[in-house]
Amino acid sequence: MTPLSNDTTDFLRFLKTRFHLYHCSNVFFRDFQYGIMAYAEEKGTHVSYAKAEELAKEVIARLAAAGTLKAVKPGSWMLNYDPFRKPPVKPEAAPKAGVAAAPAKPAAASTT
Repeated sequence: MTPLSNDTTDFLRFLKTRFHLYHCSNVFFRDFQYGIMAYAEEKGTHVSYAKAEELAKEVIARLAAAGTLKAVKPGSWMLNYDPFRKPPVKPEAAPKAGVAAAPAKPAAASTT
């Protein structure tokens, strides 16, 4: 039995440390395959290339059935996993009307 048997959440966290994996990002079959090989290695077991391919198909099917992956085209999926959502980037606030901006610092005098 492999370490991937039931805990796909831990595996997804592991993949996030290796790949740019965010909510709504694209994930490819080979990301899963090589991720499985590295994950098993970290857990102290060896998974062959062929076995990793087989396991990747199983994991992808499980995640797709749960709605965590949405097929984009053959070999690629979109990750639908809210815990991996990027924090929002807030734009800088515009200066308030009627408030003058701080005066610019004078240029340093040259001593040459």
